[in-house]
Amino acid sequence: MDLAADRQRDFEAFVLSANAETHSSRFAEWAGDERVTLAIVFTDVVDSTALGERMRDERMYEVRQTHFAQSRKLIAQYKGHEIRTIGDSVMAAFRSVAAALDYARGLCAAPGAPELRLRAGLHIGPLQIEEGDVFGRTVNFAARVVGAIQGPGIWLSEQAKADIDALGARRHEELQWQRHEQVELKGFAGAFTLWSVDHA
Repeated sequence: MDLAADRQRDFEAFVLSANAETHSSRFAEWAGDERVTLAIVFTDVVDSTALGERMRDERMYEVRQTHFAQSRKLIAQYKGHEIRTIGDSVMAAFRSVAAALDYARGLCAAPGAPELRLRAGLHIGPLQIEEGDVFGRTVNFAARVVGAIQGPGIWLSEQAKADIDALGARRHEELQWQRHEQVELKGFAGAFTLWSVDHA
């Protein structure tokens, strides 16, 4: 079995489902309008197919449920909203990049099970919400940011990093950043600058 190809197919399914039906219209109620600017986070378990092969279904199910419970705890802590999950991936929205980053760092540091290593991608921009569905370039771009990460880590779009810099929150002053230039993202013309942050 080609685990890398299998994992890529799983992630492609997640990206395609990002514009599909969300849990309910509660997301629109939480967002407060049909057209809003929000920070979007996609998380994904690194090498989850191989991990599932080692653990087998029952144990992997338990790990996944523990992971999602931890994610939901942190989403609530940072006043975000879970848009959807698929497989072992999470898509969530936050009112600021700072809150989205705090969520991502918290979940990467404590994913709910010691076996898990996570990657997370963040982007901010306008979204169109229609009857519980979410649409727009922002969603797709955020999904491609996390898709660009080869191993565990947290990566931000240039727009998201600019928001962190502009806010200047004291809790983020000591973070170590690495700039990644000329990153190509599937489905988007040109190349982009992304930023990764130490999530330890």
